[in-house]
Amino acid sequence: MRILVASDIHGRLSRMKMLDEKIRAFQPDKIFLLGDFLYHGPRNGVPEDYDPMAVGEILKSHKDKIIAVRGNCDARIDEDILSFPLEDNRRFALGGYWFDLYHGDEFSLENLKPEIGDILISGHTHIQILEKKDGYLYLNPGSPSFPKGGNEPSYATIDGEIVTIRRLSDGSPIRSLKLDGQPSA
Repeated sequence: MRILVASDIHGRLSRMKMLDEKIRAFQPDKIFLLGDFLYHGPRNGVPEDYDPMAVGEILKSHKDKIIAVRGNCDARIDEDILSFPLEDNRRFALGGYWFDLYHGDEFSLENLKPEIGDILISGHTHIQILEKKDGYLYLNPGSPSFPKGGNEPSYATIDGEIVTIRRLSDGSPIRSLKLDGQPSA
């Protein structure tokens, strides 16, 4: 099971091109995208590399592998541009694990439902998180475009049993855990 996870691209073409390089090198079975694909949002200035249509074209080239959720900056019309479905959240089984995907604007670790999956993945905050808590693994890959909280641009991978948050610049690991929550070697 090889999964690439990204969130909060916000229409930045240069960052999408870097992420596309990582996707092509990693060759994931699935790509989890956690919303805020095309628009820069009211809290992020308009970057000079802002090109939502070009970002959409790159994302469409991977549409057969993408499992995506809608972010707070995504409009319903974006599905026509992106050519893959957007839902408010997704729950599904893959590789023997239950995954719950959220954007995060309506998601809180303090208000989890008891029927949550094994692995919770959300974006929205642009802050990297990888931790085991109350029997589940929680991942926020950060943002490749507008990282916050002192983080650098990032995305994540799930490769077999290892979850890794990675630097967008060179793909090097920032932090890793096994899916069971144990530190990886």
